Parts: sequence; structure tokens; C-alpha cells
Amino acid sequence: MARVVALPQSPPRERPRRQRPELVLVAPTRRVAKSHTLRNIVIYLIAIALMGMVVLARIAIELEESSVGQLQTEITHAQRTQSDLQLEVAQLSSPERIMSYASAHLHLTLPNSVEVVSGTSTKHAVPLPQSEATNPSLPLPAGEVLSGN
Repeated sequence: MARVVALPQSPPRERPRRQRPELVLVAPTRRVAKSHTLRNIVIYLIAIALMGMVVLARIAIELEESSVGQLQTEITHAQRTQSDLQLEVAQLSSPERIMSYASAHLHLTLPNSVEVVSGTSTKHAVPLPQSEATNPSLPLPAGEVLSGN
């Protein structure tokens, strides 16, 4: 039989405790820094693009205001021209002017009698009544009819 010999027991060994290192804050790696830089660049580009759009919109508004001002100036000029032309038409179509031009340049005069012509026969002439209305210096206004005296 085998013999069992008991060895003296040694006290249990304690494991040596390892000291844990202190925790230290580690700086972000380059990859993280690049993503932040890229994001900042994109934000700056978007901000610059928005500012550019605002500037372009303001320029467009200024150009439209300028063209509106030019159109208003042209309208004012055209209205002035129209009123001048209306005054000239009124002066040129006045009966006094027409009568003086007809007598001076065309040698026309008002007749003393009126002849009514119908078809081929001529009726007897009817003398016009002499009044201020038939005076060449004062012609009848348009639309007025001579009344018998």
C-alpha cells in the first residue's frame, strides 16, 4: 500500500495586489478632431451662402426699385407731354383760329345767303339773318343752332 505522507502545510500564499494606474484624460484622436473641423467648415459655408443670398436679394430689390423710379419718371414726362398736346389741340381747333386762318390764308368768307341744292335743281337763295353769330370774328360754337330773330 502506498503511504500517504502529509507534508507540512505552508500558509496560503496571498496574491500580491497589483496597483492600478491612475486614470488620465486622453486627448481626442485626430479622427474626432477632423470630424469637428469638417462640421465647422460646413456650418461656415452654409452661413456664407445664406449671407450671399441675402446680398443678392437686396441687389435685386435695388434694381427693381431703380427701374420703378425710371418708369415713374417716364410716366410723368408722358403725362406732361399729353397735357401739352391736349392744350395745343384745343388751341388749334378753336373756331376763332380756324376762321382767321380760313380768311387770311385760304381767302374764305362767310356767305350772305345760303343756297340749298337738292338733286339737279337749285332752289332760290335764302338770305342769312345778320347777327353776331354770323360775324366772321365770332363763329358759332360747335353744336349751337342759329335762332330766328
